[in-house]
Amino acid sequence: MDASTSASRKPLAGRRSALAVGAVVILLLLALGLLHFRGAKAAQPSRTVPTALAPIERTNIVERQQVAGTLGFRGSYAVFNGPTAGVITWLPDAGRIVRRGRELYELDNRPVFLLYGSRPAYRAFRLGMSDGPDVRALKANLLVLGFTNRGRLALDDRFDIVTKGAVEEWQRALGLSPTGALQLGTVAFLPRAIRVAALAPGIGVGAPAQPGTPILTATSTEHAVLVPLDPGAVADLGVGDHVIVTMPDGTPAPGRIAVIGRVATAVSSDGQDGGQSPPTPTIPVTVDLLTRHAGGLDQAPVQVAITSQEARHVLAVPISALLARPGGGYALEVQRAGSPRLVRVTTGLFDDVAGRVEVSGLGLRPGMRVEVPAG
Repeated sequence: MDASTSASRKPLAGRRSALAVGAVVILLLLALGLLHFRGAKAAQPSRTVPTALAPIERTNIVERQQVAGTLGFRGSYAVFNGPTAGVITWLPDAGRIVRRGRELYELDNRPVFLLYGSRPAYRAFRLGMSDGPDVRALKANLLVLGFTNRGRLALDDRFDIVTKGAVEEWQRALGLSPTGALQLGTVAFLPRAIRVAALAPGIGVGAPAQPGTPILTATSTEHAVLVPLDPGAVADLGVGDHVIVTMPDGTPAPGRIAVIGRVATAVSSDGQDGGQSPPTPTIPVTVDLLTRHAGGLDQAPVQVAITSQEARHVLAVPISALLARPGGGYALEVQRAGSPRLVRVTTGLFDDVAGRVEVSGLGLRPGMRVEVPAG
C-alpha cells in the first residue's frame, strides 16, 4: 500500500469514529430524557380520596353475632277429619289463607268451617247441651261474624234459644239448612287464621277419609324467622331481646325473640367425603318481625344479628374513621382548631350493623370531629 492511499483513508476512519461517538451521545441524551419524563410523571401527586367529617358520639355500642335463619311463619297446626267417614270433595291449595268462618275442606260435599278457639271441638252444638267453654268460644265467633240474633246474643257458656237463633242466621248466610245445631266435625277450632302449608300424605280430592285422618298442616299467617342455635349461645338470650334481620334483598328489619325452644334436636349433615358428619345439636329460636317486610316471600334464607355484648355510654366513631398504624393499632385524624391531628386510639366493641366502633384515646371527647371517607 502506498503513502497516498494510506493518507486518504485516515480522514475517513476519523469521520466514522466521530459519527459513532455522536450516536452514542444522542442515545445517552434520549435515555436521560426518557428517565426524566418518567420521573416527572411519577412525581405527580396521586388523586386524593375525598373525605368528610363525622362527630365523636357518646352512645351504646352493641356487638352482634351473625347467624343463619329461615324466613317462614309462626306456629304449626294440623287439621284432622271429624268422627264421620266420607269422601273428600274439596281441598284448599297450599299457601291459601283461611280465616274465621271460611271453609277448611269438604267431606261428602259438606263444608267444614274454621272458627277461632284454643280447644278443639269435641261434641255437637245443640239446644239442651251442657254449659262449657266450647259454647263460649262458639258464641264469641258468632258475635265477631255478626250473627247476634238481633243483638240478643250474650257471651256466656250457655247454648240457649238465642244461641240457636244466631246459629240459624249463620247457616242461612252460608246457604245451608237452618237447623240451629252443629254436628261434631262441622267446625274446627284453631287459635287464629291459618296459611295452608301442605296436604297430608295420600290426601286429595276423591280420596276417602276415615275418622281422625290427617287432612292438612298449616301455619299462622304471621311471618317469623326460625333460627337453629347452638345450645351454648341460647344461655345468653331472653324472650323479648331485640335482633336485626337482614332480609333476602339486603334490607335490615327489626325483630324480637318470641320463643326459645327447650329441647335440643340433632341433625346430621353430609361430610366432605360423602359420609354423614356427627349430629349437631341445636335449639330452635323463633324471631318475630316488628315490621312488615317479607317482600311477598313465603320462605327464604336470612341473616340474624344477635346481641352478644354491649358497652353503654362509650365514645364511638364510624368504623371507616379508623386509620391503621404501621406498628399496629389504630389512630384517628381529629380536627382541632381547623387543623388535623393524629390521635392514637384503643378500640373496643365493633357494631358491624350500625357501622360504629367503641374508641378511647388521650383528649378525645364527644363533639370532636374525625375524618372519614366521603360518600
